[in-house]
Amino acid sequence: MSRDLSVITPFHFQQSGRGDLDAARKRLDACLQSLSIKPDLDILIPTNRKHALSDRVNARFIEDVQPFPVYSPGIARDHAIKCSTTKALFLMDADLLCPPELVEQLSERSQICCHYGLTAFEMYPCLYLTKEETERFDGDFQGCLESFLRGENYRVEGIALASSCLLMNREWFLQLGGFDEQFVGHGGEDLELIDRLTRHYPIGPRPDDYALNIKAQHPGDYQGFRRYFSYYALPHLFAGRFLVHQWHPRPLTHPYHKRRAGNDQLLEQMLSRSEAERGPLKGPVVPCNDLNGELPDFREWMIRVQEETGYPVSEYPGLLRWQDGITLRRPLWRKVRKLYLNPRAFFRDMFKPTSR
Repeated sequence: MSRDLSVITPFHFQQSGRGDLDAARKRLDACLQSLSIKPDLDILIPTNRKHALSDRVNARFIEDVQPFPVYSPGIARDHAIKCSTTKALFLMDADLLCPPELVEQLSERSQICCHYGLTAFEMYPCLYLTKEETERFDGDFQGCLESFLRGENYRVEGIALASSCLLMNREWFLQLGGFDEQFVGHGGEDLELIDRLTRHYPIGPRPDDYALNIKAQHPGDYQGFRRYFSYYALPHLFAGRFLVHQWHPRPLTHPYHKRRAGNDQLLEQMLSRSEAERGPLKGPVVPCNDLNGELPDFREWMIRVQEETGYPVSEYPGLLRWQDGITLRRPLWRKVRKLYLNPRAFFRDMFKPTSR
């Protein structure tokens, strides 16, 4: 069977408060099941638990030997990609689920990228399911999207328009040098790669605040590179090309998560560099013409895209704010988590106006 696309899905398990191995394998099984409608996909899983996964027959398992005490997903992905032989790559994590509409379109979408040029890529948004929705999820991807768009939070607790779910050319990924191995632990390596991808496939001029690494609950409040990256991703959301994240514990003391603040600072430093400091580009620059090279006001454009696809913002305010009367879920816990992991961001956000 000829295979034209590899799915790269790292699976790493370390017993340190993130749940047990059976729960992690259950999330992986659900991930693989969501891809199973397309049997010609070449699924590669770099893992430190190869022996525990050997009974899964619809994927190739690659022994993942990490050079650092703390796990690096970027290094794991790089290793698997070097073992792949297809022209195109799709990156997705083991705790994600892919809707059948997107699975069916992956090969076609990779051909569209190929038509636009070597450097073209696509980035798909991700919805974060609540713990309760993860436990009862029955494949209702559209229902979860519409719940979030209505401003509800009992099925979906958040969204990332700019995500690590990337479709791209394999040779171009290797030419770019793969993931930056300075990022060890949680976060940063995917956004730094997207920064390089967008430099060779620019959708428009970079804004003055591009280097800002500030998170926001709702995309309407995005700033910096997250807002810029979202110009690539938002239309996919309303075309059904998005994924959902299965909830799992993220303990503050886990060494993987404790690296997040340092990775955030490293990312901000790297994105703040001037063009001279960055050095020469690694290959061709092919403009992404989705917006004809000019970036409209982000909030106005987001509302227009949403309303043109049948979701009037008066009824579906979720990309801008929660629905009136919604009770926020664990707001104190989230604040404590941010204070522990990234005190600089915590105190900076204290003086920001509340999102509306």
